[in-house]
Amino acid sequence: MTKQVASILGVPFSTRGFRESVDYMVERIESGKQTHVVTANPEIVMLAREHRGFRTIVEQAYVVPDGIGIVYAAKWTNQPIYERVTGVELLEALMAEADRRRWSVYLLGAHPEVISLAAQKLAERYPSARVVGYRDGYFRQDEEEQIVQDIAEKKPHLLFVALGAPRQDEWMVKYRDQLNASLMMGVGGSFDVISGKVKRAPAIWQKLHLEWFYRLASQPSRWKRQLAIPRFVLTVLKEKWSGRS
Repeated sequence: MTKQVASILGVPFSTRGFRESVDYMVERIESGKQTHVVTANPEIVMLAREHRGFRTIVEQAYVVPDGIGIVYAAKWTNQPIYERVTGVELLEALMAEADRRRWSVYLLGAHPEVISLAAQKLAERYPSARVVGYRDGYFRQDEEEQIVQDIAEKKPHLLFVALGAPRQDEWMVKYRDQLNASLMMGVGGSFDVISGKVKRAPAIWQKLHLEWFYRLASQPSRWKRQLAIPRFVLTVLKEKWSGRS
């Protein structure tokens, strides 16, 4: 039997492929088990490495390899991760399951116009999935109780949160016991893509594993975040050469 967890710089990743991951999540939702999904790329791994509190959150979550850098790191360290499980594609796959099973869905985060458009497009694309609520990410701390109560009352099968890392995962863990959500997942910029406000890299860029470069070229302001990629590569190789990976 294939080992189900691999460790990349101390972060425990699922070794399941994309379809196997979706099936696993569906099984957990159907059996009433709560799941917190983290879609982790090199930036998330470096955040977890540098911030103990966030690392604890990640260690307790179901972590999927969102980023070709994770797949390469697994290859360099002889670990069984062979396939990316990207956040936006995972969101779409879970929405397809929600459409088949008439699950309820709640969306939280992003700009007001973005979340409204994303909710509209998902409802059109998956008409049998019940989008029971959505709320933008521009809320004050004193509004959180009302938001949590709204989600709790609607008991969504799927709760997608786009507040940026690490805030989105910290927020979900803080309120996990109150939210009544079966599966919670941080989705970063996925709502921007779904709404059409941000274009995903063309298929050829994805196939060449240069989606990160396309995003950087399209949004130069991301350059500071992208510095995590070379730091991640150097750290993985350093640990490999030192015999610790």
